Amino acid sequence: MSQTSLLTVRAAALTGLGALCRSYGVSAGEVLRAAGLPATVEGEPDRRVPVAAVNLVLELAAEACGCDDFGLRLSELRGLANLGPIGLIARDEPTIGAALAAIEACLPLHNDALALHREPFGELVALHAAVLMPGAKWQASDIALAMQHRILRQLAGGQWQAEEVLLTRPPPSDPARFRQALGPHLRFGAESDAIIVRAELLERPNPLADPAFRPYASWLRGGVDPGRGEPMAERVRRVLWLLLPGGRCTAAHVAGRLGLSRRTLTRALEAEGTRFLALLDETRRDVAQRQLAAGTRSLTDISDLLGFSSPAAFSTWFRHHHATSPRQWRVAQRLSQQVP
Repeated sequence: MSQTSLLTVRAAALTGLGALCRSYGVSAGEVLRAAGLPATVEGEPDRRVPVAAVNLVLELAAEACGCDDFGLRLSELRGLANLGPIGLIARDEPTIGAALAAIEACLPLHNDALALHREPFGELVALHAAVLMPGAKWQASDIALAMQHRILRQLAGGQWQAEEVLLTRPPPSDPARFRQALGPHLRFGAESDAIIVRAELLERPNPLADPAFRPYASWLRGGVDPGRGEPMAERVRRVLWLLLPGGRCTAAHVAGRLGLSRRTLTRALEAEGTRFLALLDETRRDVAQRQLAAGTRSLTDISDLLGFSSPAAFSTWFRHHHATSPRQWRVAQRLSQQVP
């Protein structure tokens, strides 16, 4: 069984699905059953369901409704409250940055396959959101980024705007709703899904924080362990997905991100029957296939994204794993999609 098949998310991720589908004359129950979920699952927000099934529901619903911004529309119903206990923990943190850090740390309580990561660039910070699953997930990625944007607006005020919002998805048929929800500074077809903000924003006081509730939030956070029971290999995969575009995917760097020594990381992976280089190779294969199938980047760009020294090195590595060149694999994918 694939490890990704074990990743789950609270059914709260489907909040609003029924109402939005009905507005297009589509039965949400039929869409849910087609993805292998019970038609009543939206009414059980704390139930854990497979992430792959939820991603499939969102893609099927978007197709059935003829709405390529379905995920974005669904995200308009989301905010801190949708995160359940994580929202309670984050709401009373003293600063905006601390609130985001609490969400980042505790996110597996809500969604095993969603990772948030911040990357500083001088006076700016990129707030990355990555759905760590193979397969179609444009709608899920839109929800993740738009929900993060809505939470930022809750914390920073309704007039706040991001410096830029990056989306890996191709441009929608009508970007007007994206501009309305995420602001005017959008870039589609980007290397990652991220919100670019001023670093000073993270130092601002959190207007939602109530000092009287802070001891309760600290107690609640102390009582949960987001990594408890999660295989080390899955934790490593999360970090690799985030670090791969920056080319910083050494075992030592990943161990540091997890708060471990390299020796401890190596022993933990060996106990699970795997190695760091095997996980790195697996992540590279997944990203390579997604990028080639999308068809929006050149082979040189994909080679750089995966951290190879040259396109030739990338091609040699890809041929070793797929018995064909990246270019031939991409052509074969296009031809298979044209078959009725």
